[in-house]
Amino acid sequence: MTRLQIILLALLMPLFSTAQKLEGGFFLGGANYVGDLAVPDFFDLSETNFAFGLLIRNNFNERFALRGSLLFGKITGTDLNYTEPAWRQQRAYSFESPITEISLKLEFSPLTKDWYGGEDNDGTAFQRSWSPYVFAGIGGVFYDPTTDFNLTPGGNVPPLVQQDLDADYSSLNITFPLGLGVKFDISDKAVLGFEGGVRPPLTDYLDGVSESANPDKNDWYGFGGVTLTFRLSDDDRAPKTMQSKVLDADGDGVADENDLCPTTPGKAMFGGCPDSDNDGYADKDDPCPTLAGTLNGCPDSDGDGIADRDDRCPNDRGVASENGCPEKPKDSDGDGVLDAQDRCPTVVGLLSGCPDTDGDGIADIDDRCPNVRGIIAENGCPQKIIDSDGDGVEDAQDRCPTVAGSTSNSGCPTISAADRAIIDLAIRNIRFETSSAILKTASYETLDQITDILLRYPSYNARISGHTDSVGAAASNLSLSEKRAKACYDYLVKEGIAASRLSHNGYGETRPIATNDSAEGRRINRRVEFELYLK
Repeated sequence: MTRLQIILLALLMPLFSTAQKLEGGFFLGGANYVGDLAVPDFFDLSETNFAFGLLIRNNFNERFALRGSLLFGKITGTDLNYTEPAWRQQRAYSFESPITEISLKLEFSPLTKDWYGGEDNDGTAFQRSWSPYVFAGIGGVFYDPTTDFNLTPGGNVPPLVQQDLDADYSSLNITFPLGLGVKFDISDKAVLGFEGGVRPPLTDYLDGVSESANPDKNDWYGFGGVTLTFRLSDDDRAPKTMQSKVLDADGDGVADENDLCPTTPGKAMFGGCPDSDNDGYADKDDPCPTLAGTLNGCPDSDGDGIADRDDRCPNDRGVASENGCPEKPKDSDGDGVLDAQDRCPTVVGLLSGCPDTDGDGIADIDDRCPNVRGIIAENGCPQKIIDSDGDGVEDAQDRCPTVAGSTSNSGCPTISAADRAIIDLAIRNIRFETSSAILKTASYETLDQITDILLRYPSYNARISGHTDSVGAAASNLSLSEKRAKACYDYLVKEGIAASRLSHNGYGETRPIATNDSAEGRRINRRVEFELYLK
């Protein structure tokens, strides 16, 4: 079995598996396309080509039908049809392609009505009808474009054109027929129709052009023309002859044998019964036959679902419990909070209508300790005191919560007097080469001691400041002091102290601690200071 036979069988099987009122016939018309070789982006009638086909229709009822179609035609397009823009004439692409569509569509007829009537020569009455319809469906489209890219023999092929020439596009794609038409009963057995529709397939290669034109938009095609079908089985929607002797006592067009109100003129849609107020409810089923309404045929002015005739407040939206009047707001416990918003509607309270016995701002229904003032984090119970390092300073105030310290030092360890002395003596013990930032080896012992102190007191950071005497230019002294402070900083980092715990700065000759008028005073002023402080 070929691929075409399989697709044809798959699309037509639903028609016969649910066959009720079949019609078969043919289509004559035209095929057209919208794509890369058509401007504007809608069907150009100058490129319309002859099309024909076969169709079969299964009428489920007056409004719905399922239709299978097999359509044949050709689509064409060329840049030479257009004078604007100029690049169209220069590009001069053209194509033609046979096109075959097999599809299954659902038809919907929104209304059916009498078209004309009269009597045949033998005195038999007849009726004819017409019906507009829309359709949508799914199908397969077969195509095989022959495209002329207007290439110069032996010339270079543009890269994008080469992509189109090399494109491995399928000759079969899914398509989605959409359209509208109108059908006319021209006899008991024949139905004439006029229709048109578009087909958006899932491809941009109907014309063989994509990358070298507009690859972002798929091509379209469409069929339009005349259909003529013949009824293959009985159809109770078909024109039927009626003997002139059929009884219709009230003359409403509904035979007495089918008329639920045979003596009162009515409408066929209500079985021959009247609808005096034209609200879509027959009088026999309408509690308010003279007043148009949407609630079982009765009006409901305020839209509350209670008919005006039963509504004590017909113009105010209400509830059934109040016979259509607005519901009265309730405050069962009298605490000023309406029941609709009261979390404790039977107990007096001011916190969303609930009591708060301990006044901690947490309603008793949410409070694990309703009689003891607490906090939200503990669900209304008092806050638990946490002292992780057991030094007597709770974690909330402890600057060193994981290291035992003293209460006088915010929970952090206090630097011992011996360690403090080492830091203070560093002023005298850190020495450099003359007029240089190179540390003397005698300074290493003191810097190693400071390193050890910082390792033993991880909660502390250190500031390193460099100072000089007043001999020489102030700018040179400032630069030298900064370099000496940086030299100490680099040494400590090299020995394992995190750079984030250290800072360094130079102050030159601006902060003397002795007179610069004597050699001893100048020696004292040439110094590096270390200051330890809590993070």
